[in-house]
Order: sequence, then structure tokens, then C-alpha cells
Amino acid sequence: MPAGLDPAGLRGFEHTVTRRQHLKRHERLYQRGMPLEHLFIVASGQIKTERPMPDGRPQVVGFHLPGQLLGLEALATHVYLCDAVALCDSAVCAISYSMLTSLIQQRSTLLLRFHALFGTELARQQSSMLLLGNARAPQRLAAFLLDLAASHQAPAPPAPSFELRMSRDDIASHLGLALESVSRQLTQFRAAGLLEVQNRRIELLDAEALQAIAISS
Repeated sequence: MPAGLDPAGLRGFEHTVTRRQHLKRHERLYQRGMPLEHLFIVASGQIKTERPMPDGRPQVVGFHLPGQLLGLEALATHVYLCDAVALCDSAVCAISYSMLTSLIQQRSTLLLRFHALFGTELARQQSSMLLLGNARAPQRLAAFLLDLAASHQAPAPPAPSFELRMSRDDIASHLGLALESVSRQLTQFRAAGLLEVQNRRIELLDAEALQAIAISS
């Protein structure tokens, strides 16, 4: 977020980072309905966000990796709309929202950077909505795996292997699929030589073929 600030602006931004918070696996960072006090940047580990569906079951809204922002959904209502839960031992940097807004008023560079990050997150969510609304199971899972690979290595080429910190239940919830569909599709990708699965580690053996599946109609 502070990229492009001059030294004085960078010092001001650093003062808004009120604490570095460590989370154990399954520990909640914030809960739905809590008032907005901080935005968070994932420093290490992975965080999932979820919210209840009308029948009470949790729906996974997204997965957040190091460098990504959390809490943006609270900007309109000033309360968090999701629960944020650590998928593994993780760390976040908490940014005081009130101090950040004050600093943004003084630093146009920071305002532009914040808008860019917000726009990136909005575009990512819109792409996810289009995928879930129109794609079949193979397309959804292929796109999801490629997105995870890219997130682990951004801005370099996608990482050839990475850990799935989330459960297959979480993946199924996020992609709007049955658990059996996720497991069956992973098995089919593996049988086709597109990837290898060892416990939670995924190795992409043919990213180009997965990309072709992800964009197929």
C-alpha cells in the first residue's frame, strides 16, 4: 500500500500499523457484525472469509494470501460483513482505519494507491462471480488452482507447486460445488497428467492445459 510515498509519508504510514497480530489455525481475526476499526494485510499464512447463507450454513467468500487486504467489505457499512478465520498459523498487520483515512487526506499518492488496491480486489471478486455463475465444475476448479498458483508467486510466473491450506470442504463451498465434485475433479486432473497431489501440496504439471480448461465454454 505505501508504494510511492516519500520518506515522510512512509513514516506516517508506518505509524498507522498499530500491531502485528499472530493467529493460530482456526482462530478468528474478526467476526461479522463487529465495528470497523482496522483493515488488515496478510503478512504470512492464509485467511478465509465466510458468511452464513439463509439456511445458516457458512459460505466461503474468499481466501486471502500474503500481501492481500482484508476488511474492505466493511468500508460502506463500517461493520465487518464476514468472519475472517486463519486456515493455518498466520500473521497480519492491523492498520488503524481512522488514522489511515487521516493520512490519505494529506497524501494523494496514498489515496491513488488505495484506490488501485480496492479496484484490484473488486475486479478479482467480479471475475469470481462470473466464474461461479457460468462455469462448469472443471472450469471452476482449474481457474481456482491457477489463481492460487499465481497468488503464491505474484508478480512472477505461477508457482509450480503450493500448499492447499484450505480443506476440500472450503474449496467446494467457495466454488459452489459439492465436495464429491471437487474430489472427483482433482482425481480426473491427476489422471490426465495435469497435476500431482501429495497430501495438501499441489504440483501443476501442465498449467497450459489447465488454462485451456479454465477458459473453455
